[in-house]
Amino acid sequence: MTETPILTSGNASSLSLSEHQAEEGAVYQLGAYLRISDDDRDPITGELSREGVTRQLKDCRVAAAEMGGDIVKIYDDNDVSASDPFIVRKDFEALVKDLNAGVIDGFVFYHSDRVARLAYDAARVCQAYERNPKLVGRAVHGGTDLSTDNGRAMFVMQAVMGGVEASSIRRRKKDANRHNALKGKDHIGRRAWGWDADGNLDQPYADLRKEAVMLVAKGGSISDVIRMWAENGITTKSGKPVLYKTAILRVSHPRNAGFRAYLPAQERRGKATPWGPDIILYGADGKPVIGEWTPLVSPETYWAAIHRLEKVREDSKNSGKTGGTRPGHRTHLLSGLLRCGECGTRMVASARTIKEKKVPFYRCPTTNNGCGKITRSASALEDHIESLCQEAIRKIMGRAKPSGVKEQEEIDKSEIRLMEIATEIKEVMDRRKPDAAKRISSAAAMDLISELEDERGKLSYRIRELSAKAEELKGNTPDLLKDWKKFTTDRKRFEIGKLMKAIVVEKAPRGRHFDPASVDVAWHEQTQ
Repeated sequence: MTETPILTSGNASSLSLSEHQAEEGAVYQLGAYLRISDDDRDPITGELSREGVTRQLKDCRVAAAEMGGDIVKIYDDNDVSASDPFIVRKDFEALVKDLNAGVIDGFVFYHSDRVARLAYDAARVCQAYERNPKLVGRAVHGGTDLSTDNGRAMFVMQAVMGGVEASSIRRRKKDANRHNALKGKDHIGRRAWGWDADGNLDQPYADLRKEAVMLVAKGGSISDVIRMWAENGITTKSGKPVLYKTAILRVSHPRNAGFRAYLPAQERRGKATPWGPDIILYGADGKPVIGEWTPLVSPETYWAAIHRLEKVREDSKNSGKTGGTRPGHRTHLLSGLLRCGECGTRMVASARTIKEKKVPFYRCPTTNNGCGKITRSASALEDHIESLCQEAIRKIMGRAKPSGVKEQEEIDKSEIRLMEIATEIKEVMDRRKPDAAKRISSAAAMDLISELEDERGKLSYRIRELSAKAEELKGNTPDLLKDWKKFTTDRKRFEIGKLMKAIVVEKAPRGRHFDPASVDVAWHEQTQ
């Protein structure tokens, strides 16, 4: 028998069935389908071992020879699940296509459940054989012969039973994962960025992730984070800045504060990037489960960052802007804060060309009911506002530093109430049961639970708000003055917004000099 060279699914020629069977007695030109769900990876290189599919191919060669055929094309779906309807197996799809087109005379396989674990997939293979009775197909183990009616029936039955077994394994695995998560054990799978396999910090990535969380907690934007990472060499494989969704997930993920997150695959699939606080796993006591790894930041710093991002999203929605949770990058320092002294309209940033150089300025627009009468140089106005802010910070530094004790007391009370809510929800669910002493209807139970869930949501948000304030009151105020020149526009704008409600710009006096008296600042109460 002349040996036919082995081809891959990518370079096999599309020979017709008639060309293979040009003369009586010619060997079958067969395919071999290989697959295992989870292949072992080298811990250092990450390469798959391929030991399982290699053994399968060896056995398939023997079976093909017993049929009087040669394997001319290999369909290899190594490390791919067959029981998940959302996963597309590229080589399986190529196999079905080639069977229908007559590219091969049939195929051999290790066992039915290697080829299909879903009734739909098994039916597609059987349909190809029913349309072309000349096709052959045989399993190494399991006694399946696809060229017969009984063999195809056995193939479908074995595939479906394999799917049932896979579903049971997934259910047990899901239960085990949740049980381990409640114990605080880390997820076995892809390693989190900034930690090693044992949960210890992996440098320099851990410090860069920590710096990102602290940057946002202090008022920086996600744009600042992406820019900071790029400056430190953290980019995508193509050398581009990290994607926004990647940055927001790393900053908002609960593991930064040591909290265990839990989100089953079926809930995660097909949805947007999860929001950190939504995937925190809570124990029976109503408190977040603490993971067995080294945290990056304190819970207070984490909640300060979360509250900052939530506030940006809330402000964006209230102003009619789009963009979801994405904090936009500000080009101009005082955008959104300036008001026209004549008509009260928000002033906008523009630029004019003077001596072939663009010079920015702020103006009252003629749209949105603006009068268009007031303009002011951006450079002089921004310098003045920055100096006022730094002076206000010095005054705050001169006072007794607030400790945040009141905020922490309210946080403690809110956390106790959260524990009570968890207990009350369980009690309401128990009262739905037929044997309950004070049984209530399911409709009444759902109404009560909805009210409790609303209260829990408001309390959770309030805790984040208080944690952010407590973290702020602990005081990085001296650092504000020291690092002010290093701050990005977003960070400066955030600090100015904490001190000032609005800045009213009056008509400027005649002349080119800047008059501070033409600027009226509305300060927040705590600044006074």
